[in-house]
Amino acid sequence: MKDEDKDREGLLREVRMLRERIAHLEAVNELREGMEKALLESEELYRAVVETIADGVAITVNTERIFVNRAFLTIHGLKDPSEIVGHPLEGPVFPEDREAVKSRVLARQRGEPVDEIVEYRIERPNGEVRTVQASVVATTYKGQPSTMAVLRDITALKQAEMEIVRLNEELRKRVLDLRNTNEELEAFNSTVSHDLRTPLMVIRGFSGRILKHYSDRLDEKFVADLKIIEEGALKMEQLINDLLAFSRVGKQAFQRTVISMNDLISSILKELRTIYPGGEITVAPLASSVGDERLVRQVFTNLLSNALKFSSRKARRTIEVGCISQEGENIYFVKDNGAGFDMTERDRLFNVFQRLHPEEEFEGTGMGLAIVKKIIGLHGGKVWAEGKPGEGAVFYVTLPPAESGTSPSGSESR
Repeated sequence: MKDEDKDREGLLREVRMLRERIAHLEAVNELREGMEKALLESEELYRAVVETIADGVAITVNTERIFVNRAFLTIHGLKDPSEIVGHPLEGPVFPEDREAVKSRVLARQRGEPVDEIVEYRIERPNGEVRTVQASVVATTYKGQPSTMAVLRDITALKQAEMEIVRLNEELRKRVLDLRNTNEELEAFNSTVSHDLRTPLMVIRGFSGRILKHYSDRLDEKFVADLKIIEEGALKMEQLINDLLAFSRVGKQAFQRTVISMNDLISSILKELRTIYPGGEITVAPLASSVGDERLVRQVFTNLLSNALKFSSRKARRTIEVGCISQEGENIYFVKDNGAGFDMTERDRLFNVFQRLHPEEEFEGTGMGLAIVKKIIGLHGGKVWAEGKPGEGAVFYVTLPPAESGTSPSGSESR
C-alpha cells in the first residue's frame, strides 16, 4: 500500500471517529436538554403546588428564612417575600415564644429528636396575635442542613377550644349550683313534711275534737267557723302532700319494663270506679309501651280521675281511652265530654298549682297535670291537650313503644 493510501485511510478513520463523537455529544446534549426541561417542568409544578396550597410553607437554613409561599405571607399578614426571606426566623414570632421556636429549629437541623408538630404564636405587623400549628421536618437545601415547615393558622380553633373550656367551667358551676339548690330543696321538703304538716295535724285534730264533743254546746256560727278551719287545714295538708309528691317524681330508681297498657288501664279503672261510678268508658286496644310502670300508673290515674271528675256533672258521662301507634312512639289519649277548657289557657294546664275551674265546681289542688308532665318528660315523651268549654277535653301523652325499649329486666337510675 502506498503511503498516500495509508494517509487517506487514517484520515477517514479519524473523520469517522470525529463524527461518532459529535453524534454522541449531540445525543448527550439532547438528553441533558430533556432532563433540564423535565427538571424545569418539575420545579414549575412544585412551585405551582406550593404557591396554591392553603397552608404556609417555609424553608429555613440555620435560623434564616430562605423560602416562603404566598399562604405563609397571608398567615403572617405580609405582602412581599422580601419582608421575611433573608431575615431571622424569629422575627414575626411572638416575643414569649421566640426562644423556644429558635431552639427547636436548630436542634432539628442537628438531627436531635424534636416534636414534629408544634404550636406557637406570631404577631402580625398590625399587632394582631395569631396562633399557628407547624409540621416541621429536617431536610437539606443546597447541601446545607435545613428545615421545611408547613404552617396552618389555628387561631379560630384555639378560640373555639377556649370557648369550650369556658362553657364547661360555666356548666360545672351551674351543675354545682343545681346540686346546692337540690340539697336546699330536699331540706325544704323535709321542713314541709314535718314542720308544716305537724301543726296542720294539730289544728285538724283539735278542731275535729271540738266539733265532735262540744258542737251541741256552741252556737251555729262558731261551729261553721270551726268547720271552715278544719276544711282549710285539710286543703293545706293536701297541697303539701301534692307538692311533696311532685318533688319526689324521678328521685327513686327508674325501672324500665315492658308495660301492658291494657292491663294497666283496666286496673286503674277498677279502682276509680269505686269513687266515680256510672257513665260509659270505652277502652280501645292499647299498644304496649316501655317505662317505669309505677310512674306510668300515676300518669293515667291522674288523667282518668280528671276525666271522671270533670265529666261528673254530665247527664251521660262518656270517656274514651285510645292509642295511635307511629314510628318511634305511641300516642295515648284520654277523652271526655266534661267541662272542657278554653284553648287560650292550654299553656297553663300543666303548670304547678294551676286551675282553670273554680274550686267550688271541682275540687283539687292543680298538681295532677303538672305531675303528668314531669313523669312523661322523664320518659322522653310529650304531653298536650285539646278542649272546648262545656264540650269536653282530650289529653295526649307519648311513650316509647315496647319493640324499641329496654328488656323487662332493664333498669336505670334517675
